[in-house]
Amino acid sequence: MDKRNLHLRLQEYCDCYMETDFKKELEAVSRMGTSADAIGDPDEVALKFVGLAILYGLEESAKKISLARSDGGEVQLNVEAAGKYKLPAPSAALADRIFQVMRSITHVESEKGAIPLALGLRNDRLEFGVALDSRGGRETLDISFPAI
Repeated sequence: MDKRNLHLRLQEYCDCYMETDFKKELEAVSRMGTSADAIGDPDEVALKFVGLAILYGLEESAKKISLARSDGGEVQLNVEAAGKYKLPAPSAALADRIFQVMRSITHVESEKGAIPLALGLRNDRLEFGVALDSRGGRETLDISFPAI
């Protein structure tokens, strides 16, 4: 995977979907799985999901979005905003692709790591915290949002 290209594609998805209903689009992508029929490339589906999740988090003034997959394959997507609530989780296959893509973008190759991720969104540049952890049979991705 071309790491720079994935980062750029994530920004492009954010820009492309900025004027849409993020929750509705997230629900559609969650149902899609990693189907190559809809977009053409499983990595693109994963990038679209992450981009929409980031936009949704910004819209809801989220503090953090967490994607977690248990060793049994159960996937959860939680949003920590004014309260804590769940969004429709992606399939296990899509979650796996999301973890792979985000590890590639952030260069986190160890079991656990955290790094800032800067995204250019229209005329602004925002920095998010990204943490990945794959210890103990559970895999998590946390995206922390800047205070705006």
